[in-house]
Amino acid sequence: MREHGQWDEHKAHQLHHFDHDIKDPEFEVTRPRGGGRFYAFLMDFKIDLALNLLGQKIDQRHVLDICAGSGMDAELLVRRGARVVCLDIAPGALARARERSRRYGVDFVVVAGDAEQLPFAGGTFDYAFVHDGLHHLEDVRHAISEMARVSRRGLVITEPAEAWLTWLATRLHIITEREDSGNEVRRIDPSMLMPFTSSLGYPTNRFRRYLVKYQHQPGRLSRWLDWPAIYTLAKLAFNLLGVGIFGRFGNKIAFVAVKSDVN
Repeated sequence: MREHGQWDEHKAHQLHHFDHDIKDPEFEVTRPRGGGRFYAFLMDFKIDLALNLLGQKIDQRHVLDICAGSGMDAELLVRRGARVVCLDIAPGALARARERSRRYGVDFVVVAGDAEQLPFAGGTFDYAFVHDGLHHLEDVRHAISEMARVSRRGLVITEPAEAWLTWLATRLHIITEREDSGNEVRRIDPSMLMPFTSSLGYPTNRFRRYLVKYQHQPGRLSRWLDWPAIYTLAKLAFNLLGVGIFGRFGNKIAFVAVKSDVN
């Protein structure tokens, strides 16, 4: 177990990175628009897959988006009818989220807070949501416990997953175990997550793996996928291969956990 000072050091490093080391703040505000059509398709896919697994409408539901960064997911959730609070620990990220809200006319609330110590009373929200945020944290289980504490209905998680392809890629140094922000990537294991969320009072669990790899900020070559004919083929290939044939070996996971006594 880490000492308190080590936790503080990790958070301070994350704060500094997302406040000062972001390479292209404008891209963070415009994302996914600035990434092109296929990139935007992938971001929509990730959100929609998780919400479809949820099996419940989020229209007019209160959703807490933790580790929300510059507000991309908050915007996508609002555009699907949710009433969203966008929470992040980094003031720089929250400033970009406010600019996104202003620029695109998307109404969500921006709150500074620690995902491992959420500043809300129990049951404040209908759902707690996270996209590619838990893997930045030192204590994933505690953050999920906090999500469960403040949620009345369910948890929605879309994150990197433990997979043998990822294991092989790291051993071959194709991908690294650490991100630019300095954290070790803490990948989700559904066999751990299901009993854990059940113990937190969310006994109905569903998940779906899929296989996908993209750059956080797409390069010029990836824009070829936006050409009309190639774009259509790229979507077909992703659905056939990344979701279908190779999906069960996937490096990404959409996971939901819901209570059994809500309407």
